[in-house]
Amino acid sequence: MNPKLMGEMIRQQIRTALYYEHKSTKVEIAQITGLTFPTVSKAIEEMKADGEVLLSGLRESSGGRRPQIYMLNEAHMSGLAVYLEKDCTIYTLLNYVGEVMMQDKLPGVLDEGPEALERQMKDYLERYPLIRALTFGVPASVTNGQVFHIPSYEKFNGFDLKAAYESRYPLQVQIENDMNATVLGYHDQLDNNQELSLVYLYFGMNGPGAGIMVNGELVRGHTYFAGEIFYLPLFEQQSFGEVIRELAMGSKKQPHDPELMDAMSRLVAIFTATLNPDIFIFCSINLSEQELEEVKSRSAVYVPEAHLPKLMLRDWQKDYIHGLNQMTIRTMLGTGAE
Repeated sequence: MNPKLMGEMIRQQIRTALYYEHKSTKVEIAQITGLTFPTVSKAIEEMKADGEVLLSGLRESSGGRRPQIYMLNEAHMSGLAVYLEKDCTIYTLLNYVGEVMMQDKLPGVLDEGPEALERQMKDYLERYPLIRALTFGVPASVTNGQVFHIPSYEKFNGFDLKAAYESRYPLQVQIENDMNATVLGYHDQLDNNQELSLVYLYFGMNGPGAGIMVNGELVRGHTYFAGEIFYLPLFEQQSFGEVIRELAMGSKKQPHDPELMDAMSRLVAIFTATLNPDIFIFCSINLSEQELEEVKSRSAVYVPEAHLPKLMLRDWQKDYIHGLNQMTIRTMLGTGAE
């Protein structure tokens, strides 16, 4: 293997260890990563010379010299996570240890197009020159950094966000579908449940979408179209999305609407029979606890109750932003998106 590439892989392991442990000695890092002590020692000294790692103090001695403690330098670089929705754009600035340094909520730019986004972005990139990682969350399908299938926002359709910013700034850019980022965000907060299968549903401002994980792995599909549940033909004359748009977001919305509860139940049944997930998540802004119980009861009409996933409500926006933040942190650490 190329020595430079090997050196970067070693640094990635050390960064990740220091990120999760916060502070560690060289011996501790070697134990966590499985690297040899001389390898860790050499890399740590190089990273310290580059300003990436700082000496934090000394451990108590168990005999002999007191071991030195190291930590990531929070000011080494920063990352920016950008949440793009119809009504607003939320910018979250993270330092090198993943702490939120700033969060702004500005007007939405999806209707106006990429030029409006660029005007907002330029201000942040000029104010924070240490930004090296940039993550966009978009209500669209995405492939290789290019946005496609973004209903209602034609000015962004086909736009290559990744190329637009990487070609002009010293950035590593990633673009992710909003529901994919959301299910990643929820999954990241789980303890010891890495192999779970999850479905995360959001009605959305432009129609429903879902984030899907199977055995801990995000499902994007062969054309990156997985989760576009708007098109499911669950009804004779209408798609699932058309029914939801009419009942959940239109003038017909009523609590415990039988048609809405039935639409949700059919969706749960379909995912139960095809993916058999552990958990099916609804957004707390879309359903109440009582309605969730109704969905569970109605779902058991379509499939045996013993096979139904656990149904729960979550704060969609918090999970979404957490997912974008984690993707940004992984980019800074060099481990990439999940």
